[in-house]
This record gives sequence, C-alpha cells and structure tokens, in this order.
Amino acid sequence: MVSSRTLNIAALGFLFAVIVTVFWQIETTFKEQGIASGGPYDNAAAYPRTIAILIGALLVVQLVTELLRRGDRAPAKDIARSDLRRAGLMLAVFAVYLGGLTTVGYHLATAPLIFAIMWICGMRNVLKLALAAIGIATGFAFLFEVFLNVVLPLGIWDIFIPW
Repeated sequence: MVSSRTLNIAALGFLFAVIVTVFWQIETTFKEQGIASGGPYDNAAAYPRTIAILIGALLVVQLVTELLRRGDRAPAKDIARSDLRRAGLMLAVFAVYLGGLTTVGYHLATAPLIFAIMWICGMRNVLKLALAAIGIATGFAFLFEVFLNVVLPLGIWDIFIPW
C-alpha cells in the first residue's frame, strides 16, 4: 500500500509539472505570437504567469510542510466510490462547459456550470443555488470585462452586457 506522504509528494510533483508547462507556453507559444510583452493589460501572459507564481509559492509551502512532518507514514485511505463519482461528474461538467463555451457564450454557459458544481458538492436549495450562480457569473464577467478589459466568448447569439 502506498503511503499518504508518497501520494502527497506525487500530487505536488504533478502541480509542479503544470507550473513548468505554463511557463514553457509563455516562453514559446506566447512569445511567438507576440502577446507576452507589455503591461498587464496588453500582455496575455500576465495572468497565467501571476497565477503560476502564486500556485508555485503555495506549492513550496506545502512541500516544506510535508518534508518537515515526521513519522507520518500511514497507508493512504481508500477513496469512497461516491467521492470518485463526484470528482468524475465535476470533470464531465467542466468538459461540457469548455466544449460549449465558444458556441453558447460565457453569459449563458457559466451560471449553469456554477449551479451544477454547487449541486454536485451537496447544496440543494435551488433558489439559493440559482441566485448564487447568477451572481458569481455576473460578478466575474464584470470583473474581467470592465477591470481587466477581457473580451469573454459571446457565443452564436452575441450576448453582451454593456457595462
């Protein structure tokens, strides 16, 4: 049986590989397209770079915590089938969201995504779920479109909120 510490370090290694991939993309693809220079508003690499740096810092903290923890070599607990099903459902919902985002558009696709994720996580009050999903989706749209000047996918119906 694999220890939980081994699994934690393997997960940290996977996240490190994701960070390396982000920086590799910035240094190759983004630079080839000429979108990895300039200020934060005209630099497409600014946001991924910032998020990768933040995740990297948290990764280092978690790795140090894991290495300083002594004597905890307990075998990993078995994962409940319901937890695997929940994770698989979230992955499927997110895949459908990404697949339909350019067709349906951000404003029509994001609220149902948030609703579905909260439902999968166990929330069951439909009114609160709907209001929270619409509020979160609209809040993020406002943040990205107004403050970050990002054009969100409009979909085939060209739905746009004139802020």
